[in-house]
Amino acid sequence: MNFVRNVFTDAGTVARQAADAIVNLAQQRVKAGGRFSVALAGGSTPRAAYTLLSVSPLIQKMPWEQTKIYFGDERLVPHTHADSNYRMAYDALLKAIPPAIENVFPIPTDNDDVSLCAEFYEDLLRVHFQRRTDNLPGFDLILLGIGADGHTASLFPGTPAASETQKWVTWCDPASTNPNIKPAVKRITITAPVIWNAANVIVMATGAEKAAPLAKVFSENEPADPPIARLLRKCKGQVTFFMDREAGG
Repeated sequence: MNFVRNVFTDAGTVARQAADAIVNLAQQRVKAGGRFSVALAGGSTPRAAYTLLSVSPLIQKMPWEQTKIYFGDERLVPHTHADSNYRMAYDALLKAIPPAIENVFPIPTDNDDVSLCAEFYEDLLRVHFQRRTDNLPGFDLILLGIGADGHTASLFPGTPAASETQKWVTWCDPASTNPNIKPAVKRITITAPVIWNAANVIVMATGAEKAAPLAKVFSENEPADPPIARLLRKCKGQVTFFMDREAGG
């Protein structure tokens, strides 16, 4: 486990610091290997970071032509829907980046059978990450958030997705175990082993409701009710947390 914890005064500073870190890491990985692969996260804090990446000075600093953009999870809604992670990323960032859409690989949501959407995306990742270690894709960076219920990506408590270790991509129906989940739609998500194998993980978290699950992630002692996000303790690479005071204490 290699955790780096950063606590800032407010959500705006979290977004700025995370955006700077993404650019610095992208430059380092391109310099070392000629390419940079990143899986985007949904959520309001990542959206703020993406907006910063879409404007000067960061848009000029990112090596966009060498960057391949994937997604860590998606809701089973059309890409034009307000609840779509792709729609959010497109509006905040993707429509502004220079090499346009040929380097962007959204999770498909155009099939009513969510399992087929998950299988298609895993097949795509297997083609793109042929040079893989331990039969897993090697993302340069995976961006994540954390929910008040302790989930990360779309690995929700009580669903089979949270314990999936064989597939790269799976799906879940979080409303089946939590009827209050919003939006109440099925999700497609990368699995824990994919997160574990990333060279770098950045977690962005803001708000007081994130404090309790984060404390359990950081605890050296196994809590009685460990959150799903505690899986981050098994990551091979560096996990960097960007938190505001309410979330990080």
